[in-house]
Order: sequence, then C-alpha cells, then structure tokens
Amino acid sequence: MPVQNQSWFSSFPEPPQFRRPGPPLYSQLADVLRQQIESGALPPGVKLPNLVEMGKLFGVARVTARQAVQLLVMEGFLTSRQGRGITVSRPLPARPYENMRTSWNAMIKRIEGAGVELLDAADVRRCPLADGWNLPAVLEYRYMRRVHIKDGARFAYIELYLDKAIYDRAPERFNATTVIPVMNELGVNVAKARQELTIGCASPEAARHLRIACGAPVAFVRRYACDVSGRAIYAAAVVHPGDKVRFEIDLVR
Repeated sequence: MPVQNQSWFSSFPEPPQFRRPGPPLYSQLADVLRQQIESGALPPGVKLPNLVEMGKLFGVARVTARQAVQLLVMEGFLTSRQGRGITVSRPLPARPYENMRTSWNAMIKRIEGAGVELLDAADVRRCPLADGWNLPAVLEYRYMRRVHIKDGARFAYIELYLDKAIYDRAPERFNATTVIPVMNELGVNVAKARQELTIGCASPEAARHLRIACGAPVAFVRRYACDVSGRAIYAAAVVHPGDKVRFEIDLVR
C-alpha cells in the first residue's frame, strides 16, 4: 500500500523558484522532485498529490506536472498507475558510480575556515537522510540549510542534520563556519563515516543560492558520520558547482 505523506510539500524549505527563461519547466520540476527523492525527503512508497494538485503547489500547468512525472517514471523514480496515483518507486533505480575514497581529516583541511550564509535552521526530531541509510537516529537534531563560502566563492549549498547535543556545545561556532572542523575541535568521536557522490544538474533552488545557471553541472554529495553506537550524529546533502570540484586520486595497483 502507498504511504500517504500529507506534509510532503513541507519538505521544501521554500517554494522552488523556476528560472524563466531557462530549461523547460517540466525538466526543472523533475530536477526538484528527483533531488527530494534521492535525499530521502520523499522516501520509497510515498504517494504524491495528483497532477492538478501538484500543478497548483508548484505554480505550473497540469501538462507541465504530467511531463515531469512521465520523465521520472521513465527514469524509474516514480510509479504512476490508474486508480492508485503517483508514488515514489520501491526500490529506487540503482546508479553506476565511481568509488572515490578520501579521509575524514583531509576533508576537514579542505573546508575549514569557510564562511556560512545561513538560510534556515530549526530543531527537528527526524533526519530523512539517516532514514534513507537505515541508520539509527539520535533524539534530536539541529537542521541547518546554508551556503558555504571560501575566498569569495560560493562552493556548497548544503542541508545538514547535526546531533542537537553536539550543536549545543558550541552553537555560535557551528552557525559561523563549517560543521565538521568544529566537531573535530570539540573532540567528537566519529567511529564511522561515509559519503557518496553523483553528477547531475543544478535545481532552480540550488542554482539561485550558488548563483549559477539552472541546469548547470553540479556534484551531489550525501555524507554521514556515526558515533560508536552506530547512531547518525551528522548527515548532510551537499550540492557543489561543477567548476568547484576537482578530484586528485592515486591509482593503486
């Protein structure tokens, strides 16, 4: 049975601003929905509104909503059946990927010293990213949506969830700079960490905050860190502009 999600639209911090002129509206709408599905905000089995309701929510014509849904059905992200409505596919389509390894300490050095433009923040009980990885959660998280800036470059648009108990140890520091270096300074014990990277196109919302063209190449990174008990104390979904990403990887025989 499909899972009803009455508050699915509240997963968007603010209504997406579509770029006009820009890529076709159905393509931009598909990008927004695809990102929500891949981030776990719209998990497998969730039932979406019908095409008329979806058009009203996003301010687009019904035909535009239908084209976006048809594209995501073709890609395997959505299922649309007569009499049963539109649901997020279960399971989601698998994506080929390159396994690119780095270290937690190397990542700290890359991002420390960056400034932050805080867009939204709240204390929340649920972490959709942890749910997507089937990781045990802590009691409460500090949710933050922000842009990271270093040397004048807006290099990341990020939504993150941090264990509220850790956040409360240094809220001013966490609000002012990148989270992972502050966790390191506080001596937070990270027992396990992982990140996944895929290449895609900037959604209207990410493009607006990163000040890049809608549909421009970007790198999507999903990352988590767990404590010794296996609970997700940090989880983030990050969008990097394509021209701000470079990998230097040693090839080992």
